[in-house]
Amino acid sequence: MRRLCWLVGGAFILLLVMVSAVIGGTQNNCDNQSSGAFNVISSADQEAVAKSLHDNLKSVSGATEGGIAGYLGNTQNESGFQAGVVQGNNPFEEATAMNGSVSGYALGLNQWDGNRRVKLLNEAKGHSKDWRDPGFQLDFALNHDGADSEILKKGLAIDNVEEATEYLRANWERGGAGTTTQRISYAKNWYSKLSGGSSSNAIDSATTGASQGLQSQSNSSGCSTKSAKGMGSSGAPVKDIPDQYRDKIQDKNFTAVVGDNTYPFGQCTWYVYNRMQELGHPVENYLQNGADWATTAKAKGYETSDKPHEGWAVSFTQGSAGADPIYGHVAVVEAMSDDGQHFLVSECNVVDMGSGTVSFRELTAGDGMVFIKGKG
Repeated sequence: MRRLCWLVGGAFILLLVMVSAVIGGTQNNCDNQSSGAFNVISSADQEAVAKSLHDNLKSVSGATEGGIAGYLGNTQNESGFQAGVVQGNNPFEEATAMNGSVSGYALGLNQWDGNRRVKLLNEAKGHSKDWRDPGFQLDFALNHDGADSEILKKGLAIDNVEEATEYLRANWERGGAGTTTQRISYAKNWYSKLSGGSSSNAIDSATTGASQGLQSQSNSSGCSTKSAKGMGSSGAPVKDIPDQYRDKIQDKNFTAVVGDNTYPFGQCTWYVYNRMQELGHPVENYLQNGADWATTAKAKGYETSDKPHEGWAVSFTQGSAGADPIYGHVAVVEAMSDDGQHFLVSECNVVDMGSGTVSFRELTAGDGMVFIKGKG
């Protein structure tokens, strides 16, 4: 992979449909999704993407804040966090990209080149993904890049920012000679911003793998609970059914699991697939990330609505009702309030992320929500 010389002053706007990256051996995300290219044009956009990557990578077993910062420093140097970019800002030409003997035509967040570029594209085609999808690229990097996936995870486990950055540059990126100082500078900046540490302290002192608990900001799964202005109101998540809804829900088997569920364990998509099967209104696998379910399901013939209905799934666009700004979210409508103005959802990966814990929220319908009727 080679360093991309990218233009900050491009004319693109961030229209990102990224979620809920697939992470580590357990592949924690709000599942894969298809998205178009996006181009970062401001430091605020860069920070939003970097934070999403950081939060996802925290779910990788053994990853440290120092290692994650090293990854982010390399990614910024390689692509400026632009998942859909071709090296040198060249247009994408499939024939060129699929020729493994061609170098200097690197793609994506981490600028895969040569045979690794071809592997990336073949993996995308094999799973009907857009190679520009940053969630897919992160999944590929962690789980499908052969021995290089293990090299990446080894780098993520290094807790010294400088060592992690250089290890990943030399052994995983395998390029960028002479850019180590710049990459480390980027990495230390992200360490300072995202880990709660100091840019002068290269050692991660955080405890990795600890429960993140309830967060008011977007989390790694695309299942955060912070309300978004103009996107409908969102109540706080609770682990028990609220009293006013308890008698309205007949089927309280929220832990039912379906054997053919291909969504990653503990994610919002994983739970909704299980719950909809339990309710007798099944949805299918491969509807992609939470934000993508609305368009994907509609394209597959599912009935959709902008009004809540009991027993239907609900897809949240990025930022809607606190959904992750990258991945979005999905949940199940369990019941309507007596006055019909609110509805209760059950959902997963909001409380005790990645554990499979089911929680509940009372919501008000608003922009960015699409309700999906199962096929049963």
